[in-house]
Amino acid sequence: MYEDLKFSEAELALITQLLERERSELPVEIHHTRSSSVRSELHDRATIVRELLVRLHNATAFVG
Repeated sequence: MYEDLKFSEAELALITQLLERERSELPVEIHHTRSSSVRSELHDRATIVRELLVRLHNATAFVG
């Protein structure tokens, strides 16, 4: 369904910056979270962010 999504280089750069910011802020959120269920959700989110960044870096390697 979303395979046809196309992004400009500027859009990809912005998406990457936003994900990098999220990746750097999540450990602080995880550290300050007292709820184990929320902490688990944040760990899952961190994993997704890392995987998205890898996919974006791989995709942009083919563009550039």
